[in-house]
Amino acid sequence: MIACIFAGQGSQSVGMGQKLAASSAAARKIYADAAEVAGIDLLNLDESQLSQTRFAQLAIVTLSLAAFAAFREAGTPGKDLAFAGFSLGEYSALSAAGVLDTAAVLRLVEERSRLMQLAAEANPGSMYAILGLDDVKVEAILAQPEFAGQVYPVNYNCPGQLVIAGAEVETAAAADALKAAGAKRALKLNVNGAFHTRFMSDAAPGLATYAKTLDFNPPEGALYSNRTGAAVPAGIDWPDYLADHLCNAVLWTREVEALAAAGTTTFIEFGPGKVLSGLVKKILPGITIANVEDPDSLAAALAILRA
Repeated sequence: MIACIFAGQGSQSVGMGQKLAASSAAARKIYADAAEVAGIDLLNLDESQLSQTRFAQLAIVTLSLAAFAAFREAGTPGKDLAFAGFSLGEYSALSAAGVLDTAAVLRLVEERSRLMQLAAEANPGSMYAILGLDDVKVEAILAQPEFAGQVYPVNYNCPGQLVIAGAEVETAAAADALKAAGAKRALKLNVNGAFHTRFMSDAAPGLATYAKTLDFNPPEGALYSNRTGAAVPAGIDWPDYLADHLCNAVLWTREVEALAAAGTTTFIEFGPGKVLSGLVKKILPGITIANVEDPDSLAAALAILRA
């Protein structure tokens, strides 16, 4: 089985997608659809625009879906596909798996980013990547009275890499406490909110309300969840799930392990950069993995699959 995994926010860059759109009719179609939804050419965003959450999220999802479309256009080898995405990438996975069409998922992402921005302004927070400390130890320190209810483990990236988020003062103090407990590094992330925590709860009802206006289809293949690390069940209430996803941790390590246990032999990352590829390598040393973001990486991924 091939696991198609989709990038989250953070690896965007000026000019991304241009070479892919120039070489693939399927990718160009995705970008044309996205321009109609966004009211802007997402292939030609400048640095200032890409620093804005709305444009960054739309650009990342569009490139991810364009890369997947080019991959399918090129003739995917006859293997079963599974789908997963990291945080924002789970929205790309929804579309790639056929749960939502491109226009619907981009409108949903646009509304999500708007609501998240409002929530972040109303409930300021920060995030730190904690490197080199066991998850259980991080969780135990965050359970201490001075941090409980204020700082949360939010992104279980891979063994020895866990992102925490919460109230600004308390999260900075937690980062210091985790360094004192043996973490190799505590890196403050360049974000404007405490994502995947209760600090996003103001955005959840509005996201669910908007999602209820959309038509969700059954996935065309196994679709895995950040929330549980397992395949989503049939008949899932997507509006309720997406609201819950906004405010709770991303269990990426567990998700990758579940994909491997289900028979995944190859992971293909779609979207800008190779962040997820690096995490998968740490979770599953020796696994076959490739990424697709431009014509060269597409050709390399197809060569691996056809070998």
